[in-house]
Amino acid sequence: MANRRKHMVVQQEIQRLRGLGHSQRKVSKILGIHRNTVKGYWNKSVPLPESRAPDWANHLDWERIADEVEAKVPLTIIYEEQSQVHSLASYSSFCRQFKKHAIKDKITETTVRIYRPPGESVETDYSGGSIDIISPSTGEIIKTELFVGTMSNSSMMYAEFSFSQKLEDWIESHNRMFRFYGGVPKYEITDNLKSAVTKCDHFDPVINRTFLDMARHYSIAIDPADKRCPKHKPNVEKSVDVIQVDFFPRVRNRTFTSLRELNQCLWDYLEKKNRKVMKEKGVSRLELFEREKPLLKALPENPYELCHWKRAKIHPDCCFQFQKNFYSVPYAYAGKEVELKYNSRTVQAFSETDLVKTHVIAKGTGHFVIDEKDYPEKAIIDTNLYVQRALKEATRIGENTLLLVEKLLSMPRYPLKNLRKVQAVVSLQKKYSRTAVESAATDALKFDKFSYHFIKMCAKNYRTPKPKIIYAAPSRQKQLVCLQGGINE
Repeated sequence: MANRRKHMVVQQEIQRLRGLGHSQRKVSKILGIHRNTVKGYWNKSVPLPESRAPDWANHLDWERIADEVEAKVPLTIIYEEQSQVHSLASYSSFCRQFKKHAIKDKITETTVRIYRPPGESVETDYSGGSIDIISPSTGEIIKTELFVGTMSNSSMMYAEFSFSQKLEDWIESHNRMFRFYGGVPKYEITDNLKSAVTKCDHFDPVINRTFLDMARHYSIAIDPADKRCPKHKPNVEKSVDVIQVDFFPRVRNRTFTSLRELNQCLWDYLEKKNRKVMKEKGVSRLELFEREKPLLKALPENPYELCHWKRAKIHPDCCFQFQKNFYSVPYAYAGKEVELKYNSRTVQAFSETDLVKTHVIAKGTGHFVIDEKDYPEKAIIDTNLYVQRALKEATRIGENTLLLVEKLLSMPRYPLKNLRKVQAVVSLQKKYSRTAVESAATDALKFDKFSYHFIKMCAKNYRTPKPKIIYAAPSRQKQLVCLQGGINE
């Protein structure tokens, strides 16, 4: 248009270039406008517009309003209250003036975007909401939990439903997540649920022992987010929001009768979502993930198998008791405490961080799983404090009890195997008398039965023998015997 007015920015730029000493021809060339246009604005002054506050804004106590906002009073409520006293403009104008007057002297909080390199970290969390399953047989409504994992760099999402947030479901969800990604990143940023973090602490959080063992299996470091700090894991928080806002409404009218059906529906949705181009990045999550996948560490040969931990004390017979069976460890650990790591197949004994012994779990009860190499030489066994103490106690009880104890301790195959039984036998004197125990030992040797149950029952049923009463005919004095017909001389 011939007489179209140039923008104020163009007018100001003409004046700026003029002040730098450029000619009208040069300014026309620099700005790409006609020389006559430059000539028309050449001598025209272009003052900067003054930003004056409207009259109504000068009558408000902005400092008091700022204090109320800090006290968590919504700005909409403050606007309604002030409107009843002052003639205010629109709410948007009120907000603009609030920023100019109430926030101008305050330090604005700066948010720094943390860059996560490709293949470095994965974020995990449970969703606050979920979808219920209806049992087709009973009509029962079963609650589910939504597990979500997200790669920090590519935002590649993995999610699944489980029946709980317990340790078993937490571990199995991780196994499937790592298998889905086809590799393992350097570390994991997780939420502070009990299955992951035993004790929340800003500086020294205590990681769940089994979860930490899983991390060692996959060679991944655990970095829990601070309590109530969702910004520490923003990518998985965004993924949770995407699923809740986009997936949940899509299936709101569907009825699911099994966890497998629900998960399959979710996985089909995630496959499409991961392939969809993100507006803010111009590429899909899958494309970004393909770039970082080669940077992931390789998966171990087998997925992690859930294990549990408990403490146990090694008996002087070089065995610990687990699920009513007995398992040997090297005799150097006798009397010490160890940590047992066990699953459905094996039980392992650890002293601090050192693996002491591994055994296959025995079926049934009352079995001894023994490795003869764990026992010391016979000379050491003979001088064992607990063996000598048992022999001393047996001597106090009686001769047959000592013979029984010596026989139990000298039985072949496994040295010290019967030490627990010997200690139990000599301890019977606390419940029954020494005479009863001695009698029970006599019966055990007589009938060649050495089970603890038999010895205990003999001691329990022992009765003190009563003195024998001898019945004899009374003696008669000859002078007192009367016969018919007179006295017998």
